[in-house]
Amino acid sequence: MQNQSSQIFRLGTLLIDGVLLIALFVAIGLWRFDDLRISNPEYYNYYLQLLVLTLVSWYAAGRWSGMFTYTSGLEHRNVTANVLRGALAQLAILAIIVVGLKGYYYSRLFLGTYFTLLYGIALVYRLIFVQFLRNQMAKGKWQRTFIVTGKHSSSESLIELTTLRPELGWKYEGTVLARDLDSHLGKSQDLICAYSPSTAEYNLAQNYAASNGMRFRFLPDMGSHYAGELFLESLEGIPLFSARKEPLSNWSNKLIKRIFDILISFLLIVALLSWLMPILAILLLLTGAGNPLFIQRREGLEGKTFSVLKLRTIGADSTSNSLQRWMRKTGADELPQLFNVLFGQMSLVGPRPHTEGDGAKYAEKIGNYKIRHWAKPGLTGLAQTRGLRGGDSAANEQLLEARIRADIYYVEHWSVLLDLRILIETFVRTLFAPSSLHQK
Repeated sequence: MQNQSSQIFRLGTLLIDGVLLIALFVAIGLWRFDDLRISNPEYYNYYLQLLVLTLVSWYAAGRWSGMFTYTSGLEHRNVTANVLRGALAQLAILAIIVVGLKGYYYSRLFLGTYFTLLYGIALVYRLIFVQFLRNQMAKGKWQRTFIVTGKHSSSESLIELTTLRPELGWKYEGTVLARDLDSHLGKSQDLICAYSPSTAEYNLAQNYAASNGMRFRFLPDMGSHYAGELFLESLEGIPLFSARKEPLSNWSNKLIKRIFDILISFLLIVALLSWLMPILAILLLLTGAGNPLFIQRREGLEGKTFSVLKLRTIGADSTSNSLQRWMRKTGADELPQLFNVLFGQMSLVGPRPHTEGDGAKYAEKIGNYKIRHWAKPGLTGLAQTRGLRGGDSAANEQLLEARIRADIYYVEHWSVLLDLRILIETFVRTLFAPSSLHQK
């Protein structure tokens, strides 16, 4: 998408959001309170302050999360993730400023209705907006035009991709050799260079782009079979490329995930574990299982070991009664690990922690096994929702590889939405189809 067009759409989103924030606030305020200026002038001032805080926090969180940014190739999942990140950031800001200081002035019904409608409408109209933009770019509008100089397998893949998918917003206008660039009569906006930076052709292409006001981009040759992504970092001006995306290396993502873990684990401990754990412990004692609790060493973040608390599902004679088998089938024996989540050793969602020593054996079988150590271990994970949970998935090398592949996918594609999806799926499967949590 051309820069001018993206700026217009960005400005449009900023204005629409402002109108939405104010109009929704006024409409719900009138529905909930009639006219506060007359009925309660003091509360009217507090709600006026809340509106200002809402506007400021919305635009601050939106700029941080990318809610107002439109780029070529923008997809609906990216828009959804950006809005969700912005919403969580805004709620965190308002929780500290408003609820912590003057929360008793504000109606919970008003706050719940306002923010639910705000986030819902903001997301829906953005999705419609992005779909409209993609449809227009598919028709040839608002596209960035580019020429390629040089040739290799990656440049051919780029040309094929942009030709087949015009909705990405890039229009290919030909390939030109570096020595023939001066004879190029087109008005392309971008020059994509497929020559190595150490060559004279690269310098020629770079100088040509600068003298003609074109944006210069370098396209490395990754080979015909490369299907991954490269991510650029800079160390004092020296470019470093990494082959794997790691969302949780970003401090803001870590903070969001940690806040989410603390809130949910605390609620679950109070609402569920506080009464369920004593009941299960007593039942285990009554059924002759012995000490209902035990501590086990597991491998966690960066491969470091830590202690987890579990309910005992295997007796001293390596047998299990019906209660223990049910607990193992549903994962109820893992619930005490909510304390590990609360104390920061684990997360609600992540690769399941393997027992001490097993990781080394699995790493010998699966070459990229240790990538799963880039994230905190989880109470549940993507692999578990696919039925790859303990037992055969550890003994069978193919199932183990599938399990590790799911864990690595999670590490590389983490998002709050993915965490929510995994938690919901785990909850539904545990309640209605616990056998689906195990590979057949």
